Amino acid sequence: MKRSIFSLLFALVLLAACEKKNPEPEVNPVRFYSNTFAYNVMSTYYLWKDEVDSQLNSWSVNEDAVAKVESSRYSADKWTKLYEDYSGFESSVTGNGKSFGLNISLFWADEARTRIVAAVNYTYEGGPAQKAELRRGDIILSIDGQEMTKDNYVALAGKLYEGGSVTLGFLGGRSISLDAVQMYENPVQLALTFENGGKKYGYLHFTNFTLDACKDLENVFRAFKDEGIRELILDLRYNGGGYAFTSNVLASMIAPAEVVKAKKVFNRDVYNDLIGEKLDSETRFSEEFSYTSSAGNKMTVKALDVNPGVSRLWVIVSGNTASASEALICGLKPYMDVTLVGQTTYGKFCGGNLISAADWFDSVKKSNPSTTLDCDAGKAALPGWGIYVITSRYADCNGVTLSMPAGIPADIAAQDNPLDGFELGTLAETMLSAVLGNTKAPAASIPMIPYHKPGFGVLLH
Repeated sequence: MKRSIFSLLFALVLLAACEKKNPEPEVNPVRFYSNTFAYNVMSTYYLWKDEVDSQLNSWSVNEDAVAKVESSRYSADKWTKLYEDYSGFESSVTGNGKSFGLNISLFWADEARTRIVAAVNYTYEGGPAQKAELRRGDIILSIDGQEMTKDNYVALAGKLYEGGSVTLGFLGGRSISLDAVQMYENPVQLALTFENGGKKYGYLHFTNFTLDACKDLENVFRAFKDEGIRELILDLRYNGGGYAFTSNVLASMIAPAEVVKAKKVFNRDVYNDLIGEKLDSETRFSEEFSYTSSAGNKMTVKALDVNPGVSRLWVIVSGNTASASEALICGLKPYMDVTLVGQTTYGKFCGGNLISAADWFDSVKKSNPSTTLDCDAGKAALPGWGIYVITSRYADCNGVTLSMPAGIPADIAAQDNPLDGFELGTLAETMLSAVLGNTKAPAASIPMIPYHKPGFGVLLH
């Protein structure tokens, strides 16, 4: 298991620039400590730190640290961000948080493109949306009494991922109110087997690479192996990423057994020059994985034992397929027959780390006991703060990053259509039908609007 970025925090010496930035009475403590934290993380771990050297050198303790991080990003980076409260982002990675248990796509509601509607893609087991009997294809016309337009849709749609309470108005006149609950959004949404054209298929709709998904994936693939599937359809059309560790686990359940046994390279990682030589640059397939669950339990997954030995992998993709999903595709393609069905993927060709301010100040205090930085004061000034920082670019075993710069093109073009009248896993559903070579399901007749659930997952754990 590769050494994480965070363990490296204890090995690196705090940058000298930080030592020069001791607080003065007139400096607001939040400004001082947020800039100290953000500057040092960016100037140590940021993948493109050399490319943004001038922005880093102009940093001062009087900056608006959130804005400074954004303005200092490399041109290709849309993801590095400093959060005053990173709990929402963290929830999107772990799958644990306050949620309605709902996922949507957005569409133009008229030819003039003045109004926008949301279509339900799916709901999570046991969540408020499922209990309210929302189903794939239900059309949301209003959120908290407001119709969506090109000017307000980002804020209104965002309410569906923020927790709290919301009132939804549906096509047909139905109106419901939902209260978010603390829940785990299990990303193993649907797993089934079926025969078609004389072949035995396994189908898995998977929505997030959480750590806690690893055991569920083991159970699913054990069933796939017992059923004797020969081809696997992996539905990642709504999967925006997650932990690279889980991507490696899943890849080791899918790749040819001889590849897993030989522990061949799954992904190569490229870091900045400062930390690159201190970190392992390769992730390898493995027969067995050990990790700690979100509940703190030590877990083991035996990937090779449940590997069904599929001869072909189909991956359903869209513009929402990102990060760890793209890394999985990238890492498997050199070793097996992989066919992508759908639209070009999102194009997040890099991975990052979520680092909390509290943990960073603790690591500084532990690794450099003689520091003049008041780390306890820093923790007190920045409760809940954290930064998601891009730390590496992934590539396949040959050094190729398929998703750079603008995503991985589909081999077979098909447009997701939650309005086609079919549930996910139904053979006539638009995307599954495209995999099987059928044309029974109608294509979407109105254009979909790119919209991404806030947050992307972390590369390392």
